[in-house]
Amino acid sequence: MGPKTAELIRVLDQIASLLNKEGVDHWCRWACKARARLLDSDYSGIEYVLSAYGGMGSFNDLVLGQKYEDGMFSTTPDYVFLNDKLEKLRSDAGRLAEEIRMSQKP
Repeated sequence: MGPKTAELIRVLDQIASLLNKEGVDHWCRWACKARARLLDSDYSGIEYVLSAYGGMGSFNDLVLGQKYEDGMFSTTPDYVFLNDKLEKLRSDAGRLAEEIRMSQKP
């Protein structure tokens, strides 16, 4: 396993931890599945990561710290912090996966 793959695994672990804490089950499972594939040296983990970016309902669209209760939409006090952290991790994961994919092309 190369250093970029190891770094991507670390980033996916941080994403899964953050999303688990925030109760975002779908994307937490996605991060865990991608991480598991990469730990098994399964290159499909790279494509799996990249497939989550782009299009409606994609990982790019995820926003943390929002809730809808009693017909009212609100944000949590740490809304900005959570989304800044998510954006950094999301950007790092996408960049690393793309760099790994490009390095595998002949």
